[in-house]
Amino acid sequence: MKTAIILTLAVGTFLQSCNYNAQDHIKENAVPVMERAVIQIDTIKKTDVQIRSFIGKTTNDIEVSKMHDCLGVIFPEDTSKNKYALAQYSAIIDHCQHGQSKFVIERFLRHDANGRAVFLIVDELNVVANYPTICFGNFRLAIEDDREENYIVAFYNNDSEVINQISRIWRIDLEKEKFVEISKPKDLILTNPDYVESDEDSAFTNN
Repeated sequence: MKTAIILTLAVGTFLQSCNYNAQDHIKENAVPVMERAVIQIDTIKKTDVQIRSFIGKTTNDIEVSKMHDCLGVIFPEDTSKNKYALAQYSAIIDHCQHGQSKFVIERFLRHDANGRAVFLIVDELNVVANYPTICFGNFRLAIEDDREENYIVAFYNNDSEVINQISRIWRIDLEKEKFVEISKPKDLILTNPDYVESDEDSAFTNN
């Protein structure tokens, strides 16, 4: 058995990377960018909203509170009759990678009058990111019983091809509808989704 377990990031839509760029994710009907001073005042007003629990609220409630979407992932359907999603919300966009945000598990509830899906928030995970020292990402890994599941991983982004400085890890348990923290597997190594090979790489270097 290999001494190191190398687990790669699953290919999927909307997977979050710590190297978040605000321009990459524009919320529908987004409010135009305001002056920095106004944003700072707005942040103070929203701080209390972010700290309060979102459990039991719907995605419609979150839209009313004007939280920013850092992440949105629809999970593949499994044996469960319910449909689930993972989202990450913050008071301002910059907090997605520099500040406080919430990861939430959402269960499909209904379609509204306009045909839009409405989800119920069933659990939440409060995190504080400080890129690159502490980053959070959604990875699909086969850690327990060789079964692929979704995990939230806290890690140091060393801007290299692999991530090996992992501090904490949570399994997204859809059966229990909970974030469940687990012990970090020994020698766990992940593929860095943000890694880009430099033009200085030997493959591009003339002899």
